Formats: sequence, C-alpha cells, structure tokens
Amino acid sequence: MAQDIATTYRELYRAKFQDEILAGTKEPFLLPLHLLGVWFLPTLYLAIPHKDRPWLYQARWLVLATVVVFNLHMIRNVSSHNFGSAYAVGLIAAWGIIWNFTLLVWTKPQWDAKRVDIRRKRKQDDVEASEDKKMDGSVPATILENGHTTKSTGDQHNSHPSLSNYSQPNESFVKEISREEPGFARVSGVETDANDANGAEAVNGFKGRQKRNTTADLPVPSSDALKESTPQKTSQDAVNLLQQHGSDISSEEIDLHKLATDQEFEYYWQEYPQDASFWVRLDWAFDIVSTFRMTGWNWAIPCLPPYEPPRKVGNYQLPLSSVGPQRSRQGYARELSYTKFFLTRFFLGVVPNYLIVDFCAVHMTADPYFILGPEYSATEPLPPHLASLPPLALSLRRTALSFVAVVSALQMTLSAGALALAFAPPLPRVLGFRAHPWHLPSATGSFAQVLDRGLAGFWGAWWHQTFRFGFAAPTRWLVREGYLKPGTARARAAGAVFAFLQSAFLHASGSYTTVPRRTRWWLPPLFFLLAGAGAVLQSSLARSPSLRPRIARLPRWARRLGNLAFVLAWMGLTSWALVDDFGRCGLWLYEPVPISVARALGYGPSGDRRVWRLERDVWPRWYSGGHWWDTGVGI
Repeated sequence: MAQDIATTYRELYRAKFQDEILAGTKEPFLLPLHLLGVWFLPTLYLAIPHKDRPWLYQARWLVLATVVVFNLHMIRNVSSHNFGSAYAVGLIAAWGIIWNFTLLVWTKPQWDAKRVDIRRKRKQDDVEASEDKKMDGSVPATILENGHTTKSTGDQHNSHPSLSNYSQPNESFVKEISREEPGFARVSGVETDANDANGAEAVNGFKGRQKRNTTADLPVPSSDALKESTPQKTSQDAVNLLQQHGSDISSEEIDLHKLATDQEFEYYWQEYPQDASFWVRLDWAFDIVSTFRMTGWNWAIPCLPPYEPPRKVGNYQLPLSSVGPQRSRQGYARELSYTKFFLTRFFLGVVPNYLIVDFCAVHMTADPYFILGPEYSATEPLPPHLASLPPLALSLRRTALSFVAVVSALQMTLSAGALALAFAPPLPRVLGFRAHPWHLPSATGSFAQVLDRGLAGFWGAWWHQTFRFGFAAPTRWLVREGYLKPGTARARAAGAVFAFLQSAFLHASGSYTTVPRRTRWWLPPLFFLLAGAGAVLQSSLARSPSLRPRIARLPRWARRLGNLAFVLAWMGLTSWALVDDFGRCGLWLYEPVPISVARALGYGPSGDRRVWRLERDVWPRWYSGGHWWDTGVGI
C-alpha cells in the first residue's frame, strides 16, 4: 500500500528536526527548563515581599529583562518533534513576555490583587462563643453586632491553612460547595462599571470589579421555623427562611448563630500574605501567575460570572451558589456541581469536538494544501475528488475546514484541561479549592454575541478570552496613569490596537518555532491587524449618523443576519493570511486524537487507515544535555 502524503512529510520533518538537534542549530522543548520564563521566575519573585522594600520592587526590571532574553532565545532556537508542541513553543515564549509585563509592569499584584480563598474557621472563636453562651445564654458581641460579624483582630494571613488542610474537606462542606441549589438568592449585586468588549474597560487602579453589597440587611429566620430543620437541610432551609421574612428579629439571632457554628469552613478575600510563611506566599504567587483569566480573583475578566466571597448573615456564610449569576450576559457559565460539571464538559465539550476534530484531520491530511501550504502545486498534485472542484468551492472548503478544526480543537483541549484540573490525580489534592468547578467557567461565550455585535462580539465575547487580561493590561495602565480617559474613543481604539498587536506577536512566534523553514511568520500578524480593523470598521459603520437610524428600524433577525454576513465575508477575505501559514507550519500534521473513529469507519486516505494514532514518535522523550539545566523531558 502506497504511503500517503501526510505520513511522508511527518517522517521528513522529524528527520530534519533530529538533524538540527545533532548539529546544534535547534534545541528541544524541555520540561521543566522552558517553563522558567512563564511560571518559575515570576512566581519566585512575587513570593518575596517587596511592598516595603523599594529596592526589591525595582529589581522587577532585572527579572523582566531575564525573562525577555530567555523567551526570545526560545523563539529563535527551540522547537519540537511534535508538530503541535513546535507551534506551542512560540506561543508559550511570546506569552511569557506578555504575561511578565502584565504582572511586573502594568499591574502591582502585591498591592492590589486579592483572591477568594477558603480556610477552616478558627477554633478559638468557637470556644469563646461556647463559653459565652454557657455564662449568659447569649451570643458573644464579637459574633453579633446588629446581626453582622465584627472584624477579627487576628491576622487573616497567618490563619491561612496549607492546601492539604482543605483539599479534602468534611462531608457537610463538600455537600455545600459541590451542588447547585437554585433556592439561594442571587445576592452578589451588580457591576458598577460598564466594560468595553475589547478589554479596555475602565478600572481605577486595578481594584477589580466592585459590587454593591445587597446582603447586609437580610432577615433572620425564626426559632419556631428552625426547630424542624434537620442537619442535612440546615443550609437550604436557612436561606429560604431568610428570603421569607421581611424584617430583622433580633431575638432570633441566636438560632442563626447555631447554624453558623455548624460551618467548619469560611470563604474570605486573601490579599498578598506578606507576613505568612514562604510556602503560603508561594501558593498565592503561583496562583496569580498561572490563572490567566483571573478566575477567583478581584481581577477576573469582566465577561465571566462574578467572583467574590459569599456574603454573611450574622456569622452564617451563604454558599458559593449565592455569588451569582452563574452565567454572564456574554454567555460564560460555570457549574457548582461536580456531576453537572463533568457531564457538561465531557459530553458537550470533549466528545462532540473529539469526533469533529477527527473528521477534520482525516479530510485535511488528504489535501496537500494543509500539509505544505498554498505552494503545494509545485510538488504535490491534488487528489481527484479535490481537483474536480471549482477554485472558489475549493477555497471555501479549505477555509471552512480550517475554522471548524481550530474551534473544535480549542474546545476539546480546554474542556479536557478543565476536567483534568478537577478530577485527575493528584491535581485536585494539590490545588484544593482552586480545582473546584467554581473556578472553571466555560471556555467560550454565547454565539449570540457574534449575531448581535458582529466582529467585536466575535473577538471580544464569543472567542475564548484566555489572554484577555494580559491583552487589556497596557490600556488599563494608561487609563490608571491618566494618559487615557475611560470610555472614550481613544481608549477603545488603544484597547483594540494593543489586543490585536499582542495576539499578532503570539501567532508570529508560533509560526517561527515550527520545523519547516518556509513559513511566513509575518502573515499571521497581518490577519490579526485586519481583524482589528474589521471590528473598528463595522462598529463605526453601525454608529454612523447616516446608517444608525436605518439599522435601528430593521427587525432583529435582519440585523443579526447582517452582522453574521459581515463576519463571514471579512473572515473569508482575510483568513488566508493565517490558514495558509498553518499549512506551511505543518500544524495540521499534528495527531489531534489518540484513536481515530473516522478511520475505524473506513474514512481517510487509503494509505493511512491506522486507528491508533499516537505512535512512538509522538510521545515525550528524554533528552540528556551537557548540563543539568538542559536535561529533561522533551515534549
């Protein structure tokens, strides 16, 4: 059986890469070495307190310079025998530069950042409450003051437990945080600032999204109603009763305190734990360095559901489901139940996209365009079923396959990654609360954003927002420093320019680090610059005085159809700059699935019907360098 074109070029590129390794002109992508500039250096630096040490804060420039030099070296000299990893090398290195600028220049994490964390309630408080009740039958003043808690005099940072203390909480706590209870009121309030879709939202000093407290005066349940409550129904019944009563009944606050004493854990804002141990500070620093969308932080990107600790009524803390809504207006949703989280991500995220990616891979590897780029005609003829298509139909087929493959691969990868964080040992035990589904909202928003807002909705809301915080950071720094006024046309334009320029840098770097040397790394930036121009053009046309009244008179379905038509037309006319280079990079030679269902059913080139796709050449391998630092696992 004749060898198919995809297998032939896989073997050629892998042999070429091994020759470059032996010649010393290329380096393999090694773990842990090449994560130094993305995670290790910024984490270690942020774990060292520098708020009161100006000289140490100035040392961030040395850290930044080291990271930039290291990652530029990666872009120039590092690649991989795995075609997907080869492209990812450039993305990781470029993102390392962007992200370190975000953490070390555009923001001040040790001053302004704080995260929602969980800790075991201090036993001292419980002992004091018990003694006070024995003495006079009342709840101590430190717990009840007009129905609310008073501020503790202790240092909250010193009370932060190790991850192992709450990675496996008690049964009642697991029941509380692992189910979605629709009876809880949505009491977290609303955002006080309007956020622009391009990421250039107005933020005052990076303090994050501020909410109005709407739970301060929630009523207290009566003791008669609480007498029939069972331990299993305590949390649900308490909140239901709090919603039913219209006025405070101060004499019933003791019963509320009884509910609070059943809670072993509490949520709180954890600012930088400057006075805590090194390991607590390291945990905090690693969390902010590795959380790109800032889920669980006061810096969470605005398209996500809100993040803040659940409110307290007296000393009773509402569960996570009270922080809502659980779905943002952009369509990003999160689950609170592990069961629903698994079912949603696996059966709606992994399984269908796995089949779609497999289908796309079978058809793409039969077309020389996806293996060699548009220059294929000089070396490889088209198969008969493609040669018979008109040029326009062939171009549309390739563009559609590319788009579907990219979207499905991202959905599958991000969904599988979220499932791994929540379920794959030892990650849940190591990460603890950070692996809870509350921290893992959906990867993409609602497609209705594209229909309602066109290209701005495509890139600013529907498309995955993994890099949004970093992309928006320069603009928000300019706003904070007074160079731009929030909400103005200049601020919106700056936000779009910075976002698309940084995205262009990411994809140019990914193109450069692949094995084939015929890539044109300057074309992907052109695509993203044109994408930004298209978004600005469409928004300007929609707001123009001559067209806006006419558009407003159209029915909603017509406006949506027009937005979709503009998006498809613009993407169709400009996508060649990106998808042509994907072919030159050999990116589609990457095996996206371990078992090919499509090939098992008889689809695909006759020369390659292997159902098991992960052969020896794809797996990670051990590289032994001349020094300890260039020895490790090659991905």
